[in-house]
Amino acid sequence: MSILKVENLTKQYKDKGGILNLNLEVSDKDIVLLLGPNGAGKTTTFKAVLGLVDCEYKYAEIDNNDIKINPVKSKERVGAMVSKPVFYEYLTGYEHLKSFGAFYNNVNDSSIYDMLNDVGLVERMHDKVSEYSTGMKQRLDLARALIHKPQLLILDEPFNGMDIEAKAELKKLIKEMQAKSKMGVIISSHMVGDLTSFANKVVIIYKGITLFSGTMDEVIHSGLTLEEFYLVKMKNYKSKEVA
Repeated sequence: MSILKVENLTKQYKDKGGILNLNLEVSDKDIVLLLGPNGAGKTTTFKAVLGLVDCEYKYAEIDNNDIKINPVKSKERVGAMVSKPVFYEYLTGYEHLKSFGAFYNNVNDSSIYDMLNDVGLVERMHDKVSEYSTGMKQRLDLARALIHKPQLLILDEPFNGMDIEAKAELKKLIKEMQAKSKMGVIISSHMVGDLTSFANKVVIIYKGITLFSGTMDEVIHSGLTLEEFYLVKMKNYKSKEVA
């Protein structure tokens, strides 16, 4: 089942940055990588989908609700992690989820406990966030994004600043939660790294232009690693740009 469907999504800024005619579809079985260098338009894509910037499109729907016509309905089943998590350091992990969960009808003490257990924080739920490590804060941020059981999870550069162990742990947790909750996931990153086995779809953008949109199987069958595939797409486009 498709959760997010976007066709010809466009947002142009005066400095010519933004995105141009982006097509994107995310189902409840997908983990989609949105790859591109800094300034490629990844965050703009998320802002447009979330209604944080005005944009144009042929259609843009979340759970069959147009993002402009039904802005509240389209986003009530969306969870998001945006860059470095920010918390009130004097509150506990439980208190953060309790406060955030108050915005939703389907969150109670039982669901908060279950979520903290799922992300491995239940034993530290009553400790202040100031005592949490970077990895623990990432897990709490993921719990905050998932507490209302969204159908679509948007993660903007979630691996920034993470060491190898913390990155592997977060990847594993995201895959487990995606499989358990049957939700669509879209993750942006400017670092290709070891993400081949993590996602099943890939979208590569550069200066707002889509250079590739397809499955991870297509990348694998090319005989290239994901990093090599990414670099070839970039090189080919830049060669045309120079020409």
